[in-house]
Amino acid sequence: MSSKLIIGFDGTPQGDDAVALGRLLAQSLGYRAVLTTVVPSGPGIAGGPKEKVLADARERLERVAAERMGGTGVEIDVVANRSPARGLYLLAAEHKAGAIVVGSTHKGPLGRVVRGSVGDNLLNGAPCAVAVAPRGYAAEEEHRLLRLGVAYDGSDESRAALQAAIALAERFHARLAITTVAEPAPMGYGAALAVISAGDWEAFEVESKETVLNEALEAVPPNLPVDGRIRRGSAIRELVEASSELDLLVLGSRGYGPVRRVVLGSTAAGVVDAAHCPVMVLARGAGADPLGLAPATEREE
Repeated sequence: MSSKLIIGFDGTPQGDDAVALGRLLAQSLGYRAVLTTVVPSGPGIAGGPKEKVLADARERLERVAAERMGGTGVEIDVVANRSPARGLYLLAAEHKAGAIVVGSTHKGPLGRVVRGSVGDNLLNGAPCAVAVAPRGYAAEEEHRLLRLGVAYDGSDESRAALQAAIALAERFHARLAITTVAEPAPMGYGAALAVISAGDWEAFEVESKETVLNEALEAVPPNLPVDGRIRRGSAIRELVEASSELDLLVLGSRGYGPVRRVVLGSTAAGVVDAAHCPVMVLARGAGADPLGLAPATEREE
């Protein structure tokens, strides 16, 4: 697994947010940051000769790297492509990156994660994990990773998210918060509810989710501080509310779709469009160590 982190920068305040989050993640994970800009492709791109535009973009990235990322150890890569999302996708594949970091759309509220077109495309096909910074993240006085959260429902993808969250929490020396949501009966269960009362359904749902949560807690190493909580209500609403107490929320992909690609499910999509903290969505079927944080000896075993 590569230890590289692709940071998408486009010269906007949202690009600054991606840089701030990317720097924090790269430093905490020991990843090598690759700061990149995607410029439109073509012989006369962006109103000038291709060589000049690429050179100007590289100069701007070098300035950003020096001023905001310490300069040393940061790779610079300028990509020409008609699609910014495809440019980042191809670069991540080329570097075999562990994650891509992007900012939110400028149309979203400050302090919230909201997918822009680039983030939306990456969250539906990226070859590695995608992290999205909330709008205004760069302007915050303090950036930290002390409280890490993960959504867990017992599915295979949530198990992978849990393992990644555990590895992240150990690397960050963070406290882990596991959230399991007991949801109301889904629409279309009218016939079943005719013989099962709403109260009985809720009791069954909570009991089953207690089993799921206990399973997650048992998987956490004894030396890692952890909190487990069952929240009742809409999964999207409850996870968004939980994100207000976190520095990073980890989510798994949808349970079906291309393997080793990020595939955004409806719950994850709703959370990514409203979370209070940065959100990282893992690629589907990427194994027990999707971010490549386990020691090499463990990966070989």
